[in-house]
Formats: sequence, C-alpha cells, structure tokens
Amino acid sequence: MSKDKEKDKEKKHEQQAAAEAAEAENAKVNESAEQAEPAQDAGDAPAADEEQAAEDAASTDAKIAEAAVADMKQRYMRLQADFANFKKRTAGEKLQISEVVKMEVLQNVLPVVDNFERALQVPQDKLTDDLKSFVDGYEMIYKQLMTVLEKEGVVKIDAVGKPFDPNYHQAVMRVASDEYDNDVVVEVLQEGYLLGDKTLRPAMVKVAFNG
Repeated sequence: MSKDKEKDKEKKHEQQAAAEAAEAENAKVNESAEQAEPAQDAGDAPAADEEQAAEDAASTDAKIAEAAVADMKQRYMRLQADFANFKKRTAGEKLQISEVVKMEVLQNVLPVVDNFERALQVPQDKLTDDLKSFVDGYEMIYKQLMTVLEKEGVVKIDAVGKPFDPNYHQAVMRVASDEYDNDVVVEVLQEGYLLGDKTLRPAMVKVAFNG
C-alpha cells in the first residue's frame, strides 16, 4: 500500500509540473503575440502612407495633364484664328494687287482707243472707196474693243454740260461761253474713263469762263 501511495504522489507531482510548464509556455506565447501586434501595426502605417502618397501624386499628375490639354486647346484656337486672319489679309492683298494690275493694263489700252477714235473722226466724204473699207474695218475693231472694256467695267465719263470736278476732269483751257455757266465743261478734248467707282483716266476738257 505504501508503494502505491508513493506512485500516486509522484504521478500527481509530474502532472503538476507538466501543468506549470504548459502555463509558462502559454504565457510566453501570449507575450510574443502582444509584442508582435505593435510591430505589425507599425508595418501597416508606412504602407498606408505610401498608398496616400501615390494617390496624391496621381491626382497631381492628372491636374497637370488637364492644364496641359487646356493650354494646347487655347494654342490651337489661337492658331486657327491667326490662320483665318492671315487668309483674309492675303485675300484682300491679292484683290488689291489684281485691281492695281487691272487698272494699269487698262490705262495702257486707252491710248489705243484714242487712236481708233481719231482715225474714225476723218470725214467720210474725203475718203476713197478703198479707205472707206479700211475705216469700216477700223470701226468694227473699235466697237469690239469698247465691248471688251465695258465688260471689264470701263465706262466713259459724261463730261460736257457738267460742272467741273477735279476728280473726273482735267481742265486744260478756259473759254468764254454764252451757252454754259461758269466752270461748266464745254468740250472734251480727250475722253475720260471710270473703272467702277475709280477714275481710270480723267477727261481732258475745256471749261466755261464768264468773266
């Protein structure tokens, strides 16, 4: 019996020691877990900061991109407006140049018209039959030339009986006249012409003078 009791005591003693060892081991595990939690929290904080920094950088990049796009649009619109103004300006300059060239060409044609008119002023009764045929040909060419000039907008200045106007008339002589008032055109020495509203060549005229 005494041996059995001793065995029971030893067994209880072993069980108590095992329990104490297990308790100590659990305490160590709990302590390690408690120490690990702050470390994990400390590791989570930099990750969150990095994520926020990435979001901020992406937002900044987006704003910069939007500003760049807006600037590009404004530059494009300005270029379009500048190009439209350039086209209008060059079109106007081309029109002005063409009008100047046209006037110069027509001004050079007018002396030819004068020569035709002088040739046609020869009295018909002083012409031979051959010369009459020649003059008839001249007259036909003259009419064709005047038709072309009219199509280009060239018209004669109506001068006789009109008050002298330096914009349309070039006075080369003043003559006494009972028929016309003072400073009225009494005779045209050389025809004047208009091209639209511009004077292609002023009429060379005599002006009445009633002293």
